[in-house]
Amino acid sequence: MPGPTIVCVSANPAMDRRLRMESLAVGEINRATSAKGLVGGKAAHVAMATLALESNPVWVGFLGGAIGQECARQMETLGIRVVAIPTQAATRVNLEIIDAAGRVTEILEPGAEPTAQERENFLQACARGLRDEWKNAVLVISGSLPRGLGPDFYVALIAAVRTGGARVFVDSSGEALRASANARPDFVKVNRAEAATLVGRSLATIEEVARAAREIVERGVESCAITLGREGLLWMERKGGPVWKATPPHMDVISAVGSGDATLGGFAYSAAQGIVDEEALRLAAACGAANCVGSAPGRIELATVRALLPQIEIQRLTF
Repeated sequence: MPGPTIVCVSANPAMDRRLRMESLAVGEINRATSAKGLVGGKAAHVAMATLALESNPVWVGFLGGAIGQECARQMETLGIRVVAIPTQAATRVNLEIIDAAGRVTEILEPGAEPTAQERENFLQACARGLRDEWKNAVLVISGSLPRGLGPDFYVALIAAVRTGGARVFVDSSGEALRASANARPDFVKVNRAEAATLVGRSLATIEEVARAAREIVERGVESCAITLGREGLLWMERKGGPVWKATPPHMDVISAVGSGDATLGGFAYSAAQGIVDEEALRLAAACGAANCVGSAPGRIELATVRALLPQIEIQRLTF
């Protein structure tokens, strides 16, 4: 497939159990109308989205036990290359409960603690790949950290990317996000709440969100996108450049879970292909919108993305 490799790093992958039921009653017996187990975690969704765009993603993750093996099998069945870092502990299982009204309740396991050797194996595998076959790649660090791994794990990955000459995109939260942003990655994707945490103030208006994007970039991040749910997203592509806003069309949403990941996949694909400015933003927004009507998180369809592209409204913000 054309273009540099997109490497999706998953420090805390999961098997996502999607349950559908009429309603969720807390403290009562609930019976699902359907159940499906799908490989998950934010990085897996990014890999799936870039695959749909006809890229050649690699998925790197801690994987343990039968659940980990099933995650790897599902990714490979899709056509995504898997670099598994074996762990003694089993891969976690998350629950996504969707009721008849379309409301989504997520119950996320914390993830087992990798050993010191497993941590080192992960870093070495990434460093080796970046030094050899992943040169000029876009490496996407996406998702939370399992217990026992501090934010320095992502910082070490960013350092390895710098040594290998690749570009690094980050989508995380909490201290992992803060430490990663301070390490000056090429791109950070956050939601409104995460952006507010980075700049230390609430972001009630679009103007305040735009100013936050500028501030994040001025602090050293090369490029920053802030997702706004149904309102779309804002993007500051580079320091000194404009802030753009993309607004998707109204859609009958099946589930928005994974839409931020699909959006990030669109940005990563654009970077790998040399797509810039409004075209890159339009593609990213179309990927996020396509996820809302997909069969599962990250399972976007290229035909849907192409149909949505002309429906994305792009504005150049002046404040």
